[in-house]
Parts: sequence; C-alpha cells; structure tokens
Amino acid sequence: MDEDLLAIVRKAAAHVDLHELAAARRLLEPLAGRRELPPQLRAQVLMEWAWVLGAEQHHREAAEAYAEVIELADLTKLADLRCEALLESGILARYEGRLDDADALLAEAGALAASRRDYLRAGQARAQRASVAHQQHHFVEAREHLDALAELLPRCPSHPRTEQLRADWAHQAAVSARLAQEFDRARQLLAEACDRYAALGRRIGVANTERELGAVLQQLGDQAGARRAYGQAFTDYLRARRRLGAAHVARRLGQMRLLDVPEDPAAEADARRRLYQALRLGSGEPGNRLLSELFLARLDRLAGNLDASEVRLAALPFADAPDSRHLSQAALEWGLVERARGNRAAAIGMFRQALLPLDADDDPSAASIAHYQLAYDLILENDVGEAKEHAVAAFQLNEEAGRRLGDPADRETFYRDTRQAYVLAMHCSARDEDGPTAFRVATAARAEAMAAFIRAGAQFSPALRELVAAITLARRTPIEAGRLPELHRRLDRLTTTELRRSAVPEPVDLAATRASLPRGGHALLVDVLEDEATICNRIWLAPDGTTLVDEVLLPPGVRRWLDRYHAAEPGFAGEFQDEALATLGTVIIPPGLAAALVRGDEPPLVISTGGLLGPVPVAAIRVGTHFLAELARIAVVPAIALWTALRSRPVRTGAGMVAYLDESVPGTRRERVALKSAFPNVAMLTRDQVRPALSSATEHAAVLLSVHGTAVTGLGQALQLGGGDSLTAADLLVCRLPEAVLMPACWAGRLHLRAAAEPLGLPTAALLAGARWVLAGTVDIATTRTATLLGACYAELARGRSPVDALRQVQIDFLRSPGRGQVPPHTWAGLSIVGDGFGPRMAAPRRQLDR
Repeated sequence: MDEDLLAIVRKAAAHVDLHELAAARRLLEPLAGRRELPPQLRAQVLMEWAWVLGAEQHHREAAEAYAEVIELADLTKLADLRCEALLESGILARYEGRLDDADALLAEAGALAASRRDYLRAGQARAQRASVAHQQHHFVEAREHLDALAELLPRCPSHPRTEQLRADWAHQAAVSARLAQEFDRARQLLAEACDRYAALGRRIGVANTERELGAVLQQLGDQAGARRAYGQAFTDYLRARRRLGAAHVARRLGQMRLLDVPEDPAAEADARRRLYQALRLGSGEPGNRLLSELFLARLDRLAGNLDASEVRLAALPFADAPDSRHLSQAALEWGLVERARGNRAAAIGMFRQALLPLDADDDPSAASIAHYQLAYDLILENDVGEAKEHAVAAFQLNEEAGRRLGDPADRETFYRDTRQAYVLAMHCSARDEDGPTAFRVATAARAEAMAAFIRAGAQFSPALRELVAAITLARRTPIEAGRLPELHRRLDRLTTTELRRSAVPEPVDLAATRASLPRGGHALLVDVLEDEATICNRIWLAPDGTTLVDEVLLPPGVRRWLDRYHAAEPGFAGEFQDEALATLGTVIIPPGLAAALVRGDEPPLVISTGGLLGPVPVAAIRVGTHFLAELARIAVVPAIALWTALRSRPVRTGAGMVAYLDESVPGTRRERVALKSAFPNVAMLTRDQVRPALSSATEHAAVLLSVHGTAVTGLGQALQLGGGDSLTAADLLVCRLPEAVLMPACWAGRLHLRAAAEPLGLPTAALLAGARWVLAGTVDIATTRTATLLGACYAELARGRSPVDALRQVQIDFLRSPGRGQVPPHTWAGLSIVGDGFGPRMAAPRRQLDR
C-alpha cells in the first residue's frame, strides 16, 4: 500500500514541478488529512501539500504543514527532508513579509546543506537570502550572499535545478546592479536570467525578470518600455496564479501613473484603481500593503486632498521593527505634504529625517531624491550653502550612474528623468558663486562620449563603415530611398553607441581644461537651463586661475532673436542686428570678462556655445562699442570637453592641400584665383575625386571643400557637391582627414547641443575623423563677399598665421575698411573656427603644418 501511496506522491510532485496546482491538489488533499500514515510517508505528502497551499496563497496552512514536516524529519532523522522543509519555510516566510523569520530559516537550511556538502541546496538558500536582503534594503548583505552563491555554483551537480539556480543568481544580481544604478549590467543579467528561465519552462521566473526589467526601465526614464515590461509580467503572474507577484506589478503601474497627476484628468482614477488592485491581490502581505497605502497617500496629496493624505500616512502599517527605507519614504511624503501646506520649516525637518536612514552607496536613487527635495526647500529659505551641498549630492549620484550607461538612449532618457537635480545644482552653485562646482555641473552630459573617443584615439567599427556605405548607395538608388529613414536611425544609434564605448566615469577635469588653454587665454561656457530657456548660465575661466559663475535672465526679445537663429530662418543673418548683438553681449559676456577684453590685449577666447549660441555668428556679438572679433581671438566648440580632448591629441604633420570648389557657389572663380595664389601647389579635385581623396587624406596638411551646405543638423547635415551629390556628416565619419578641414559652406558649422546627446554634425564629424580645426559657415553666407573674405583668409594662412588669427584679421580688415557702416553679420561674421585653431599653422606653400 505504501508503494501505491508513494506513486501518488511522486505523480503529485510531477504536477507541482509543472505548476499544475489543481491536479496536484486532487491527488494530495485526500492524503494530507491522514495522520495515520507512517511518519516518513506523511512528511513527503505534507512537503508537496505545503507547496500547493503556498502557491495558492494559503500561507498559514502552508506554514503549519512545513512545521510538521520539520518535526517529522527530526523524528525520522531525514536530514534532506528537514533541509528542504526549512528552505521552503523560509521562502514562504519571505512571501508573507516575515523577513527576519525568513532569513533565520534560510540560514539554518543553508548551514545544514553545507554540512552535508549539498551545494545545490546551500546555493538555493543563498539565493533566497539575497532576495530577503534586497527586500530588507540590506544591499551590501545581498551582494555578499550573491558572491557566496557564485562560488557555490561550480560545485553544484549537473541538474535542471542547478540551471534554475544560475538563473536565480542572474536575476538577483540584476536587482543588485539596478539598486547600484549599474543599469547596463542589470539589463545584461536580466537577459541571461530570462533565457535560462525560459529554457527551463519556468514561467514565474520569466515574469520575475520582466518585472525587474520594468523597474530598470522606469529608473532610466523609459516610461513606455517600463509599462510594457510590467504589463507582460502582470499577465504572466495571473496566468501562473501568482497573485502576490501580480500585486507588486499593479502597485508599480499605479506608482507610474501617479506621475501623470494632475495633468492627465484620467490619471488619478487609473492610479487609484491599480493601487487598490495591488491591495486586493496582495492579500494583506505587509510590504505590499504598506507601499500601496503610501502611494495612495501620495495620490491624495497630488489630487489636493492633504487631509486624506495625512490620515493615510498616520495609519501606515509599520511593523514593530520598521524597515528604514520605508520610514524614509514615509518621511519624504510627509515633507511633501507639509510643503503643499506652505509649512516649509516642517517640510525641511521631514526631508532631513528622510535622508537619515539612507546609505547613498547602497541606495543612490533614494538618497538622490531625498537630497534634491531637501535642497529645493533650503534654497527657497535662502540657505544657499547647505542647499548647494544637498543639490550637488543629488546631481553627483545621478551623474555617476548616467556616465556608466553604454546605451545612448538610456543615457538621454535617464538624464531627462533626473534633469531637475542638474538644474538645481547649477542654480545653487551660481547663487553660492562657486565656479568650480558650477563647472562640474555644466560640463556633465555634454559631449562626454565624443571627447573620450577623441582622447582615446578610437576608430569606428567596420560595421559602422558598412552602414555608411549602405546609406550612400541607398541615396543613389531610387528603389532603395524608402529605406533611408530606418538606415539613418540605425546609424545614429550605432554611432553614439560606439562613441559611448570610450566614455569614462570621471567628470571633466577643470585643471586639465585650464592647462589646455593658450597662454593668457580665457574660456567662456554659456548655456541655458533644461526646463527654462530664459535662464543663462555663464562660467568664465580667467587666466589668473579663477572660475566665476553667475546666471542671468535672457530678455524676451533676445530669446526670440536667438530662436530665429536656431530655426535657421532664411535671410535672417542678412538683416542689420547691431542693437540685438549688443544686448546679447551684455547678457552672455560676464562684466569681468568684458573689462578684460576691452583692455586691448586681444587674448585667446574659447567659447563653449552649449545649446544657446551654436547657430549664432559669435564674432559679431558686441561688447560695448566693439565686436567680439575685434577684442579677442575666438575659437568655438559645442562643449568644453571637446576642446580639451582636441588639445590632448598629438600634432600630425602633412604636406599640401587638396581642394574642391563648386562652380555654382557665388564668387567661386575669384576664390579659386586667390586660393592658387596663396597655395600654388594646391591639388584641385573633381567631384568624383572628393570621396576617394577624403578616405585617406592624412598625408595632406589641409582639405578645402567650398560648396553649398544644408541647414539641418545631425549626421544628415551635408555639403552639396553639385549634381545632386551630398557629402554628409555620416560620410565624414569614415574618412581619414588631416589637421585642417575648411568647409566654408552655408550652415556647415551649425551645431545643436542637447544635454546627454552627442552633438553630431559636419564639424564634429570632421573632428572625429582626425581634424583638429574646422573652418565652417554658421549661417547663410552665399554671397560674393564671402569669396573675397576667403581669398584673403587663404593668404593669411599661407603667411603662417594661425587659423584663428587668419580669420580674425580678415574680419577686422573688413570692418575697418574705409566708409564701412553697419553691416549684417552674414557679410563678415558667418565663418567660425570650430576646434583648436590656435596651434597648427599653414605656413608658406610646400611647408608642413607645425604647432
């Protein structure tokens, strides 16, 4: 008879393994009540029966069954069964939220397994203890358990349960990585865990990884991706009848919907429905209940019902030994309620309490939020020093995580989601007149990957080169033209991904930036805040070693004027603008820098144009009664990190110049004559020779492409070679260019800098391909006057003037020519030197470049 019953138990166990609960229940329920069974057999029956009860969320009954199994195992000396019962009891206690009990049971199971050299069960206990530690927010302890599990895995037998344990390790390691804001590693581990669970047919494991992926995407700011992942996990949990897992997902979906209150009228009802759904599905599990009630309190606050929010917060179901992170979250919410009531002192007090239990190393995301909220109210209280301390702490925690991201889309969405911390840190630094800190904030997420790529001397992959070739072919083949948008999207992503492979975790070094400036040189960084385009930050690096910062409001007229340049409005640069340029000068040039410039020393000035001045002819900006070009030797870069990287690049020598001039450009014949006069040995190219020449032009000193340009930005920005042939920024990426690249085309120097996105375009593509400096048109310069200026510039270069000085001399000569009155910027200031135009010189013809 015992053999028959054992056969039934084995059959039920097979159903349990397949999560076929109804079939297992039918077999086990009649046996579970039979106390007359032999102890060993009864223990085996109860072991399977307890698992069914736990899966059906009959937790109390399951716990009682496991407890009886442990007693029976002691009685019959069945150590293996006792170990398994302890393990499952610990897992059940974790589901119930009895985390201290869970850890004790699991520790006992692990010790017993280790004493018997049962490495598989010892590893399972470690995996579960890591999960418990994560839930308790003991993140260092969780990592210790995972490290121990990694050491045990090679000693486990070849078995499907070992494969599941490997999946469990990857899943929990991903949780650890997310909490440390190592998001790339988290995604890689989740992909591994999901594949392993799927191969084993473990639907709940797959659902767990989908839920965790949702959490990763949510922290990255990818709300749509997070909702998709959560939605799939929710469906999978319900199909597997895992109500508690579904409750956790419903709670997170409700939390996400909170972000849309009060802007979206439907958000409040949606969020409330999800949070009550989480309470219903969670069946009173303490952690889920507490967090769901906390989010409902937040929802009441966002809906304007502060009294209801306070009532919920006061009634939060904290245990006798409440979790410190939950206490922090509650204190933070209390602070936000007090802020909404206008009680700033009380809000500050609660935010301080929210920060106390947090360890920034273990939980940087929560610490960043608490620091930010505290800084926000402190600055309103004019406690500038302490506000800056907390604002910069919030900024640094986010920036350290952001710089580690390899996926460019993740870098940008994460920055967008945390940008307020950057904005507040900059504001507090400016208020405190702390230039070095402001510099660190201002340079964060600005061309970081591009600068690192140049500094590392990196090269683009063959795959990228093949994609550029495919795009070139598609442009020339009408039947393939429909593929161009998708090909361009792939190229944008691949380019920025390859750039980010060179990114380093260290911020831009202020001392290195200063050391890179020419002797006696100044640097000016100007930009606007992300969410307020009328606030301009100015950071001035003076030659005496001081770093000064302030912020000013852009007058509405100046903002509208700048917007017309950003929109590349046709003909706008051809209008008289001296008054607007003078107003702009007073806004972007700090008084101390203006005073230094008008002394007449004509110092070097490197301008980091940021997202403000990229399309503006900066030489025409007025300082008092003078144009900026009259007072300083100007080079521009979209971000100062790019300048420092270019200055670190070893100087290369080359001989001679290759040039292509499009005959349709106004004044081309005049320009050609001047070019050959300055550089008699210039090699003139035909249109068909341009691409082959650029593919390997490093032996030359310079390349000149005098053609029409386009007003777009990005890798599609192009030089029009004529005959419908466009040389794009993408094409330049895969060229090998000399130190000097001259592209005096309309709009060719136009760049759009957006925080956390690399400023790709014609000039930066040329810099990535080897150029040190680029002469390019910032605005529409298609006039015969441009040809005259270029001819004079070529002559100055041939005399050995630096690129910056050659262009400046020509501009000054034009401004000071007899009878010259007010002139529009495009006639003389539309060309700029992008990059390091101070060092390399093109001396007489046949001479090589030298520094």
